[in-house]
Amino acid sequence: MISNCSCAAALVSIAAILSGCARKSPVPSGYQGVVELDERVLGFELPGRITSVRTDRGQNVAEGQPLATLDDELEKATRAARKSDADAAEAQLALLRAGARGEEIRATEAEVRAAKASEDLLRKNLDRERALRARNASTDAAVEDLEGRLAQATAQRQAMDQKLAEVRRGSRAQELSAAEARLAAATAAVKLEDERLARHTLVAPVLGLVLDVHVKSGEVVGAGTPVLTVADAKHPYADVFVPEGKIAGLRMGVSASVRVDGEDTLFPGAIESISQRTEFTPRYLFSDRERPNLVIRVRVRIQDPGERLHAGVPVFVTFAAGAPAA
Repeated sequence: MISNCSCAAALVSIAAILSGCARKSPVPSGYQGVVELDERVLGFELPGRITSVRTDRGQNVAEGQPLATLDDELEKATRAARKSDADAAEAQLALLRAGARGEEIRATEAEVRAAKASEDLLRKNLDRERALRARNASTDAAVEDLEGRLAQATAQRQAMDQKLAEVRRGSRAQELSAAEARLAAATAAVKLEDERLARHTLVAPVLGLVLDVHVKSGEVVGAGTPVLTVADAKHPYADVFVPEGKIAGLRMGVSASVRVDGEDTLFPGAIESISQRTEFTPRYLFSDRERPNLVIRVRVRIQDPGERLHAGVPVFVTFAAGAPAA
């Protein structure tokens, strides 16, 4: 028969063992979270056929580095046609601005002199014919014929005078405005084609790490189809959850220290944002004492120039002196 004293001793021993196990694997201090990366899923703004993918998964890329290209032969031909239109419009505008050449002005002046000479000759003949008619040496029909021919010659001379004035004056302001508008439209069309051609090359928006490549050369993709996923691995972040009673001492810019299992050194960081809403502690946190707390999400931006952190790794964050402790 087992005595009550023996049972009590056994319970004490079990409690001591459990207490010792708990002391051997404590939950690390600090606010808890996991490493996350700012990911960007990149795609083309235009549909087309992939001609090349210039990077692989796991490679680091620089800001502005070409990552993939689309077939652009049709766009190049269209751009060449638009450039020809712009060149023609520019040449027409230059011609209008230059005005008439000296040879054209002198030729028009000669035409005016010829018209004036013809008009003077007809006027003299008409005066002679009228004198003869007064002496009954001519007829009314002859006089009327010369009067009609003189009127025609006068109109022709007046027209040549206007032509000479127009040649000397050059192009009208309205003609110049129309030519300038045609040139502006043609130039804008060329710039539009240049923009379309530029969008046939997918470039890295930031310095980062290629997490995934979703397509291969030769595939036809639509506008917005994911082509690559790039992340800023040098500046990961972690969302930690601070009890609402301890949030008063925190603000944007407060420095933080981030510890990760397996790393001997601490990673520097700073508070990037503080949520305006309270929430309940998420399930993935590791401390049972924090689960029932009403908390506020605080995002800490971590500096990791060596890219040693990986997404999903647990972290423990402590804030600078003066901030509330976890």
